[in-house]
Order: sequence, then C-alpha cells, then structure tokens
Amino acid sequence: MASASPPKAARPLTWIDDINFMLGSGYYALNIALTATYVVVRENYRHKPLASQNMLIFGEVNDFESWERYLGFLCGMYGLFRAYKARSRQAAIASLVDYAQIFVAVMALVCSPFLLAYYVIAYLLIYLLFPQPMLPLHERLDKLTPEAVLDDVRTPGCDTTWVIYHYAPYHRECRLVAPVVADLAARYATDRLKFGALDVGEFTKTAQRLGLDLSAVSPSLPALILYDKGEEVARLPYKRGRGGLAGGGWTGKDVVKAFELDMRYTRSLQKAEGKKAQ
Repeated sequence: MASASPPKAARPLTWIDDINFMLGSGYYALNIALTATYVVVRENYRHKPLASQNMLIFGEVNDFESWERYLGFLCGMYGLFRAYKARSRQAAIASLVDYAQIFVAVMALVCSPFLLAYYVIAYLLIYLLFPQPMLPLHERLDKLTPEAVLDDVRTPGCDTTWVIYHYAPYHRECRLVAPVVADLAARYATDRLKFGALDVGEFTKTAQRLGLDLSAVSPSLPALILYDKGEEVARLPYKRGRGGLAGGGWTGKDVVKAFELDMRYTRSLQKAEGKKAQ
C-alpha cells in the first residue's frame, strides 16, 4: 500500500508559512544571526585602514563605504534577480540569504583576511552541524516505496492517476522545490488524482531504473512523473532526442501545463460524482 495513513487534505502554503518554516530551522536561523553580525563589523572597521586598500581591480573603490555601496548594489541586484526567478518561495528566501552571506564574506575580506577566515569557519560549522530543512512531505503527499509503486501506481488499468515526486534529501533543489509539489497536491489532489513522494536517494535501484542521476548537483533531480492507467505518460524534466534534458527548471505552472492538471482534476471530480450517482 502507498502509506499506512494517507495524508489529510492540506491548505496551500503561504509566504508566512515558508518564512516560519525556514526561520524555525537551526540552519537558517543561525546563518541569518551570523550574517547579522555584520552590523558589529561595520562599526569596528568603517573608520580603519582596509586590507584591500592597495587592490586596484575595482578602480577607485578603496574605502569602506565605497566597498559597501558597490558590493551592496551588486549582491542586492543579483539576489533579487535570483529570488524573482526562483522556483519556489523557499528558494527565493534561500537566494536572498546566500547573497547576504556573499556580501558579508567579501566585506570581511576587504576588512581583514583573518575576519574572513572566522566567518568561513563559522558558516562551515553551521553547514556541517545543522541539516538544511526540507518540508515534511509525508504530511501532504502519500509516502511511497518501490513496492507501493508496483502495487498501487503501476498496476495495469489502474483507475487512479498518480503524480510522483522523486527526490533525494541531500539535493538542494529537491528540498527547495518540495513546497511546489505540496501546493499542487493541496490544489489538485482527489480520490482519483493522487500525489506521492518517493525518496530515490534511499531506493537507488529505482533511480537507476528511471534513469535518474543521484549526484548532489544532478540536473535530473527533482523529477516529477505522471502515471495514468499504470503507465508513465509524462515527466519533468524530460529527455530530448540526443539524451539531453529539457524542462530542468520546472515550476508549478510548468507542471500544471505539461501534466494537464486542470483537465485531470475536473475529470476526476466528474468520475467521483458519477460513482456517487450510481
């Protein structure tokens, strides 16, 4: 069976939910707290000679406030652009945190190489000691195993359509895109249109059979596969003619269009109503 107790219908996540979830994790809370210590660094170094005073690669940028304005503009613009292009709200928040860290790290180098070393060590310790959070998918999607896929999903003529999220917990994009799938499940899941999650990082043979690369930077993860009547009918990302991948940066809108979820949702409701009428 897919799961001992299927998840209850959940409302779509909001910005507040995503912010609370990320700030509630030790990883992001400590990273933000460490980045905020830049206020102390600024007070201590803005009137002191800088370690970068003789660096000419940036022209006339040779005092603290000039460096701050220059780097603040660059990191701010890149961070906002990456947040705007992000695949999920959590990915947008993570991008802003990343570029804030880059800003602090470069400003630390400008002030003192030793200060940069302290920051690098501190960030590294947080990365090693505190796991990056991932939305608990089992609360919103059916938790699947390879056996459950064979029994419940790939049964020939199965009258339930399945959308299965294939992920590996150590893969950054898998963690950040999980809320997208959770939102789709909240909007479209019915008794005849179900959403499940399969940890291919744990079930590596299944990943090999599906042609999924399990490296931490794999472009084939996360993968979303649509099964209808027991057969795979669509996948994101999908393989192109010469073996390359297309649709690797898929978003919720891409899934709705490629998997025709609006049509399938309406059809599943009609089937349910027809069954009740009988």
